[in-house]
Amino acid sequence: MTNEEKFQNIVNNFLESNEISNSSERYVKNFPQKMGKFLGQNKLKENLEISNLLLYLMQFYTYYSREKVEELLKGFYEDLILNINEEYTIYSPIPSEKDVSRANSSNFYLNKFFEINDLSNDQQLSLIALYLDVENKAMAKELKKPNRDTNAEIIKVYGKLSYIETIVCIDDFSGTGKTIKKFLKVCADMISEKEVIIYVIHITKKAYETIIQAFEEFGYTNAKLRYTKIQTSIFLKGDDYLNHVLKSKLLTFEKNIINSKNPLGYGETEALCTFYRNCPNNTISSYWWDEDEAWNALFPRTNNQTIDFHGNKKHSAIRENINYNLSLIVPKHLSGTYDIKELMYLVYLNNHNHQDSFEKIEIKQILRYNDSQLLELRHSLLKKDFINESDFLTDIGLEFLKKLNLNKTLFSKLTQEIFVRKTEDSLTVDNFYIPKIVEGK
Repeated sequence: MTNEEKFQNIVNNFLESNEISNSSERYVKNFPQKMGKFLGQNKLKENLEISNLLLYLMQFYTYYSREKVEELLKGFYEDLILNINEEYTIYSPIPSEKDVSRANSSNFYLNKFFEINDLSNDQQLSLIALYLDVENKAMAKELKKPNRDTNAEIIKVYGKLSYIETIVCIDDFSGTGKTIKKFLKVCADMISEKEVIIYVIHITKKAYETIIQAFEEFGYTNAKLRYTKIQTSIFLKGDDYLNHVLKSKLLTFEKNIINSKNPLGYGETEALCTFYRNCPNNTISSYWWDEDEAWNALFPRTNNQTIDFHGNKKHSAIRENINYNLSLIVPKHLSGTYDIKELMYLVYLNNHNHQDSFEKIEIKQILRYNDSQLLELRHSLLKKDFINESDFLTDIGLEFLKKLNLNKTLFSKLTQEIFVRKTEDSLTVDNFYIPKIVEGK
């Protein structure tokens, strides 16, 4: 069999096994051409063994189209209603492990489940929202008690669940099981003695075992885990060369060649699946990692965030303003001498000797520093005798700023945009020098 025939057979098998035909969905539209371009990248031409492996793995790859997902959700409901009392059943999303306030895939697929099966909105209840509501009310009530015993048990009443018999939760994918495990832990007091059904469309063996153990660990007496497909690692098929040699080479390729932060998928989960809306980051990262300019992923993840919740864009703009403004203020003969992050922090301390917690967060984000890095920066300034233990500038620190024409400069002014022509070598936050001002600019 020629390489071309092998390619065509595997691509055809992928399309047929996933019931894809003339699809307009972005991941699989004109798929043979997309797959050909993917394998034709320079980084794969230079690593033919990895190229062959990524093609080989497509035989085991699962793609969930919109039509397929809707079919699965409808089939799950048709089977479910035969075994539950609908009048005493509620449905709850499983929130993100990192941020319970944000909508995630579980919210989306639960709403899709409701739409397809024409269910009423009053059948849906966020257990995490209920938990937080009851927790806050119980705590507020406890705090109002005179001479309260801080060790007294706070009694929480989840009245809305008094007559509920069954709780159903839905998600598209679970790679490690950690998110569902945390959900089960938080909700144990509310629902551990009720019937709990968790349906995950695609789950790894690792996640399955984690969730089953969580049922037992948190005292769930009647919990069931349902799924459409459970996936074990492709590298555990008994082929020693595949398991040891190629796995190691793929790990190295993803780490060092395409610079993936999640080689073999998040937590090295080694999943092989993509949904029509997104590709799980637990999937082998060669297929979705797209943060390397010289690498074009086959199923790039959708990570676009319209809302800048964490102020990343804001702080990036602030850093640019500070860099530019410093390039205009600092005398040119002192350029290339001092650490810019030390300088920024020193100016900040000169204006903010009594910082509140929000301001401390702001300076950390502007510098791209965590607590330990900021502490290290502070130690450096202490060692140079620029500041004292109370974070006030010493005479040496003030003289240092004076030489740079920054002793009377407000940090807030440095953060503001100034509409004048930019110098050619205005610095960036990652440069550890003060830039020169180009003559005549």
